Amino acid sequence: MNTNQLRVVSVGAGFLIMFLSGFWLSRTGKPYGTFIFTIHKLIGVGMGILLFVTVRQIHQTASLRPIEIIAVIVTVLFFIATVTTGSLLSIPISKPMPDIVSMLNKVLPYFTVLFTAVTLYLLLNRK
Repeated sequence: MNTNQLRVVSVGAGFLIMFLSGFWLSRTGKPYGTFIFTIHKLIGVGMGILLFVTVRQIHQTASLRPIEIIAVIVTVLFFIATVTTGSLLSIPISKPMPDIVSMLNKVLPYFTVLFTAVTLYLLLNRK
């Protein structure tokens, strides 16, 4: 297995673990369990770092094309939005967040995965 294949498998496994731990967190409710909450957040941070390193290494090899730059920007925006809504839901406050925050946190991860897959496809299948 080459490095690019290993990265794709790692990203896929990371998203799977993040989704499963997110479902587990939503089932247990607040206050969130420290162990699963920490795993969920560390996987997210690790995925962000892995994607950053991948994009940076590919960009150093050859400049990114405009479509790749757009894909990276959209992916980063979805990643930030997903992390932000998750963070808002984890704040220990007496008044719950608006329902839109919870709904966005349930929908945005799917868009993040979709755009991450598109971005990785574009970056790893360069001609």
